[in-house]
Amino acid sequence: MVCQLSCDCNEREGVEIISLKQFRSLEEFFNKQVKGNIFTEVEVEQPFYAWKHDGEHMEWFATKWYKCRVCGCLWEVDYPDFPATGFVRKFSDGIYKARDF
Repeated sequence: MVCQLSCDCNEREGVEIISLKQFRSLEEFFNKQVKGNIFTEVEVEQPFYAWKHDGEHMEWFATKWYKCRVCGCLWEVDYPDFPATGFVRKFSDGIYKARDF
């Protein structure tokens, strides 16, 4: 018997992570997807924020990227460091686009 993998990426959207409870729930979701072989963790390759001014340079990278093995969607997760919030961003086409500020 062949088991076909399925995902629910179409029903999910990116969110701002504003509470520890929400973060724990999202962390559990992504861990289950990896354990279920639906998502794979991929190396974070690009910063979501880069700043250059007067010879100074700063880059901020997300904590994790996940790639859906079913639909190819790329998920970017930046863990919160309260009181600073975190976020989950979705790239349905699987292509990363830097965040506009």
